[in-house]
Amino acid sequence: MADETKPEVPAQAGNPVQVSIDDSALENLYVNFFRVTGNPDEVLFDLGMYSQVITPTGPEPVKLTHRLVMNFVTAKKLAEVLRVVVNRHEQAFGVIEVDPGRRLRSGGR
Repeated sequence: MADETKPEVPAQAGNPVQVSIDDSALENLYVNFFRVTGNPDEVLFDLGMYSQVITPTGPEPVKLTHRLVMNFVTAKKLAEVLRVVVNRHEQAFGVIEVDPGRRLRSGGR
């Protein structure tokens, strides 16, 4: 939806302002692998795909395709939003097991 008005965002002076978001050029990206690095000013998220395909020469390498760079304030906000979203999902559908061995033993949950 192009030029959709989103909820208020805090302004520098503490007064909320409404911002307009143009998502008409938004592209979808699927990732199942990430690497996080950083420097004193930014957090770098390298994103990509891990096929888990084993070839005669060994596993296919992870193909990193995108890098997100953000300041630590934005990274902290993202971390909090992700925590809330995952908690809501787990409340609705059960705990997400990140250990592959435990996922296999529990039948996916």
